[in-house]
Amino acid sequence: MIKVIASDMDGTFLNDKGTFDKKRFQTQLDQLAQKQMHFISASSNQYQHLLNTFKNVTGPISYVCNNGALVVDERGVILSEDVIDHLILRKALDWMLTTPSFFGAEIILVGRNGTYCNLPSQSKRFQASKYFYENMQSAKDLRLIFDSIYKIDITWEAGGVLERQSAFNHQFSGQLHATSSGMNGLDVMNDGVTKLSGIQTLLDHWQLSFDEVAAFGDNGNDFEMLNAAKEGYAMKNAATDLLARVDQVTDLTNDQQGVQTLIDQYLAQK
Repeated sequence: MIKVIASDMDGTFLNDKGTFDKKRFQTQLDQLAQKQMHFISASSNQYQHLLNTFKNVTGPISYVCNNGALVVDERGVILSEDVIDHLILRKALDWMLTTPSFFGAEIILVGRNGTYCNLPSQSKRFQASKYFYENMQSAKDLRLIFDSIYKIDITWEAGGVLERQSAFNHQFSGQLHATSSGMNGLDVMNDGVTKLSGIQTLLDHWQLSFDEVAAFGDNGNDFEMLNAAKEGYAMKNAATDLLARVDQVTDLTNDQQGVQTLIDQYLAQK
């Protein structure tokens, strides 16, 4: 029996305009609470951005933020946080600054107290990134940031990410791990930190298992949780590399409310 719904946000739960049917979801959230079921927003986004996404609905939502580096339960209590060691962070930044395939990358450090970007605040790419990150600041040298950092977000304007991902993971094997995040980007967390590990923290807290989870995603950073879930769905609109690795695919896209349609089906079963 499915007792937990875990969904990625952008390209999955949210439509291409970054919104969702709030009235429909409010009804679903009320029913989930009545049936003692759980909804997890499992995203590469930061906590503040996710809270803002759901500001117009009320009810128990748990958050797996920054691809699992920060886990917050439905009461707003932090259950776990995984911070990158500063010396390893410094090595990663030094390596990216001297590796040709990483030249020209927008680099964002997502921290406990703020978000920091290597681009000028007036640049178009900086302004576009502000949608995903609250209170983002421009920093001339990210190596001088001493906040506790959960995640490194790396994006390029052109060129694929798979070779860059492989090169990074080879260089920092056992320390950091890069995974594709969509929009020509990579997310970097401590090795072993994924959406799966974040959901596992919540399941342990609730004394539940992945046999009771339905999960939804559209990109490489969703694979682990989809693979572990009893019912793991790639969205119909998912990235080609994810569709090739996941057996179950939604009938509807994110623009057609594919996740919310399946939530209704799970609510009808219980």
